[in-house]
Amino acid sequence: MEKSVCIIGAGWAGLAAAVELSRHNIPVSVYESAPQIGGRARGVQTQGKQIDNGQHLLIGAYQQTLALLKTTGINEADVLYRYPQKLQLIDLQSHQKAFDLSLPRLPAPLHLLFGILNCRSLNSKEKISALLRFNALLKKPVNKDISVNKWLTQAGLPEKFIHHLLQPLCLAAMTTHPQQASAKSFQYVLQKTFFAPASHTDLLIPKVNLSQLFPLAAKACIENHGGEVLTSSPCRKLVYDNHQLRGIELDNQFVSAQQVILATPPWAAQKLLGDYPATQAIAEKLKQLEYEPVITVYLQYPENIALNQPMLGVLNATTQWLFDRRICWQPGLMAAVISARGEHEQWDNKTLGQHISRELASLFPHWPEAESIQVIREKRATLQCHVGVDGLRPGPDTPIPNLYLCGDYVLYENNRPSLPSTLEAAVESGVKCAQRIIQETP
Repeated sequence: MEKSVCIIGAGWAGLAAAVELSRHNIPVSVYESAPQIGGRARGVQTQGKQIDNGQHLLIGAYQQTLALLKTTGINEADVLYRYPQKLQLIDLQSHQKAFDLSLPRLPAPLHLLFGILNCRSLNSKEKISALLRFNALLKKPVNKDISVNKWLTQAGLPEKFIHHLLQPLCLAAMTTHPQQASAKSFQYVLQKTFFAPASHTDLLIPKVNLSQLFPLAAKACIENHGGEVLTSSPCRKLVYDNHQLRGIELDNQFVSAQQVILATPPWAAQKLLGDYPATQAIAEKLKQLEYEPVITVYLQYPENIALNQPMLGVLNATTQWLFDRRICWQPGLMAAVISARGEHEQWDNKTLGQHISRELASLFPHWPEAESIQVIREKRATLQCHVGVDGLRPGPDTPIPNLYLCGDYVLYENNRPSLPSTLEAAVESGVKCAQRIIQETP
């Protein structure tokens, strides 16, 4: 039996595409090679705990993701803890608060204006300079892409504003070190956040594991509309004949399809596309993409141990951000996040866990020793968002008319920079890919 639309990959992009097609009454079949859905953002069971394969943070600017949660019947308040942006960073070396920025609930740009004016981490001269120069920085187009560090230095912003706020934000949002990261992409992220309603700067921390946040609800939505989601079903080959994709080949099974969406990670897409002359150029581009790791170290303390806020930034340390999983109904569990490449990658799990434990003991000397430590590594967690990366990112269309690409690496609009590898980028890509098919379906 011929399928209407086959989607290869049940990460957030593939599931978003499937949900969008399903709600327009287009039946879909989703094939996932892993035994579970969710891709690089899913819940995992380990050491008797239900945690995530990496601590994620969403923000209010993730409008496509929030809309999709609503589509699948999820009430935001049930799964996400929302609070106005409050960024506090502490210096491991001095044990002093390095930066503290709270944005009030005021219409943009007043929220940023009053947030900076009330920031005790800056003196009066630094506040005026930050306000004037940061506003100009976001408005002036980056015609030729340069590194974030160079872009920020040229703007003449206060050093403290750069080193204690913007550089940590760049690393968190782009998962790429500021000396490599694309200024074009970072400017676009900042514009979507600060040149928008004040609610777009809200921090949204999942209260449930990532599988419950979206993937499981997406699967139920797809099946309720007559579709199917099959795990442990790797696509071995795209079956291409006479300039048309006829379907896909699973293990000893051919599945005929009218349309196929390739929603795998780019390295998996490269392997599938490299076998055909029509898509070899795309495969060659994908081959040049680079990736960045994200490591999350989970430390279990007694239940009475807590931060004074849900998350905390750390400077001059291996730990970059610390999350209190009390929000996830896991009191005493801390998640230390380390984004991008570094010396820490070479340490084994025991060495890394002990190192992070010592850092937290230094910051919080009244805390007892961690009862257990678990290290979760995603070696290719995100695309490296380096200078000029958009030139390597393919669009959604391929030379094969019924084959489409979607994922957090796909570039959808040539007239604007792309989002870095985030859940929002994945969801936006999946929804827009589905809308392309919907427009072409009678």
